[in-house]
This record gives sequence, structure tokens and C-alpha cells, in this order.
Amino acid sequence: MREIFGGPIEQLPADEALALIEKVNEVMRQEAYRPHSDWGLPGGLVMLPGSLTPILVADLHAQVDNLLTVLSQNAFLDALEDGSAALIILGDAVHCEEDGKLREMDSSMLMMDLIFRLKLRFPQQVFYIRGNHDSFTEDIAKDGVPQGLLWAKELIARRGHAYRKAMEDFYRLLPFVVASTDFVACHAAAPKEDVSKEMLVNIHRHPGLAIELVNNRHFLPSRPNGYTRGDVKRFRRTLDLQKHTTFIVGHTPMDSDSTLWLNINGIKSHHVLYSARVGQVAVFTRIGGVMVPLIYPVDAVTTLIKQLKDKPA
Repeated sequence: MREIFGGPIEQLPADEALALIEKVNEVMRQEAYRPHSDWGLPGGLVMLPGSLTPILVADLHAQVDNLLTVLSQNAFLDALEDGSAALIILGDAVHCEEDGKLREMDSSMLMMDLIFRLKLRFPQQVFYIRGNHDSFTEDIAKDGVPQGLLWAKELIARRGHAYRKAMEDFYRLLPFVVASTDFVACHAAAPKEDVSKEMLVNIHRHPGLAIELVNNRHFLPSRPNGYTRGDVKRFRRTLDLQKHTTFIVGHTPMDSDSTLWLNINGIKSHHVLYSARVGQVAVFTRIGGVMVPLIYPVDAVTTLIKQLKDKPA
């Protein structure tokens, strides 16, 4: 992993960070497995081939060791190296949600540096699906802390206006949905209305749909506009998937301790991932032709890699 990241796990200097994100944005303008929109760019839907083993995480929220732990487990990094797997991040990699750290943006910068290096190393095997925190808007806030605005301000202060603009371009280039033969995933929600593949591909023409995919939550009596079992069924049909195909979202942790919830609201094969817990991290992957959840204890991988810095050969 240290070789992939080009040295110790630490933030890049501003000039290197800008060069990195600009290279990533060039890749995004030709990203694999995304039917082109009528703008001539990769559209809002990733159609992943069934030959690639998915490794899905969601809502990392600046927990760098959680991402590194996933890569170090179950030969996932080897599978990326040999071209047999794809890492899929279901949005919200930034903005720490730990108490007392809501304003801290250093870990968010480091997280994006790492994701961008992975994207360049594995351009056809690393995919980032847009989440609601992948934005600079004032609506992105937690406990009164305007994390979206603070994120923009900190990027400008540390890396300049050009970097902030490049990050905005990256957000604009992101897909909203990923599907394969045996799963579909997005950041937050199944659409409430009937949609088509064409609408997902040309999502720039459907801003309401884009907002719904990254912001809505499942139905509760206190949340009458949430999506339901019927919406999930219809979404699977839209993508020509079987009745109980695995549908994975992040965005809505069901309690303050767990990292994974299965068959939520009694909807078979509909699961929620939240990969930002301190101490444990969940993923979904395919083993023996079946989509399965795995939970790993988080290791201090960042510290371990830093300790290798001056080790003699």
C-alpha cells in the first residue's frame, strides 16, 4: 500500500494535490462502464461487469484507517492489482462525524488524496458514487456545523482556489448509481417515482432525481416521504434485475454503534452500510457468487505504514 500511495500516508503538498486531482478529472471524463449522456460525457449510471468482484463501502467520513483496513483484508488489494475486483465508494468520504471533530478537515483532505491515488492506479476498478456530502453547499451541516462551507473554505486556504474548483468539477463528474448482475447501489435511496435507465444516464436533466438519490431515506411514520418496499422493487425492475437482487445504500445509520443493517424495513436483500465507525468497518462483496457482508476490526494502518518510512532495506 505504501508503494501505491507513493510514500507515507500523509497529505500532499498543494501543488502535488492539484496535479493529482486534475489527472483524476481527466480520467473521470472518460470513466469506464458508464454509458454516455447526451452531453457526450460518462452519465450517472455505472454498469459494472459481473466479472469484477465488487468491494462496497459507504460513508467513510474521513476515517482513513477504515479504508486502509478494508484494502488490507481478504486479499482485496491483490484483487485490485490483478484486475479481478472493483472498489466502490458510495459517497460521503469526507467530513468527520466524531464528536469534537466536526470542523476538522485535514483527515478529509488526506482521504481524498488516497482515493485519488487509488483512482489513478486502478482507473477502471475504483468508482466513487456521489453522496450528499460531496458538495460545498450550506445545506451540508451536522449539529449546526456547516461542514460543506467549511470544506470549501479549508480547501481554498490550504490548496488554493484552483483546487477547490477542481474538486467541484470532480463532484460534477460523479455517477449516482452503480449496478451489476447481482447488485445495485447508490448513496441514499431508491427513487419514489418511475425512472428509466436513460434518466439515470442523463441525470443532469433530472435534478430532482439526483437530489433524491443522495438525500432521501427509507419510509417511517415520522418520514412519510421516504422510499418504500415498492420503490425498491420498481428500481430493481428499472435496471432489469431480479426480484430480490441486493440493493445497498449508505446515508442512514440505524443506530449509533453498528456498521451494517440487513433487510431494513423488512425489505428482503436491502441493506445499509455505514463505514465510518471507530473500531469496526463493514463492506459488501461477492464470495462464491453470492453478495455477502463482512465486518472487520479497524487497524491503525496509517501508523504502521508511517513506521516503514525509515526502515532499512
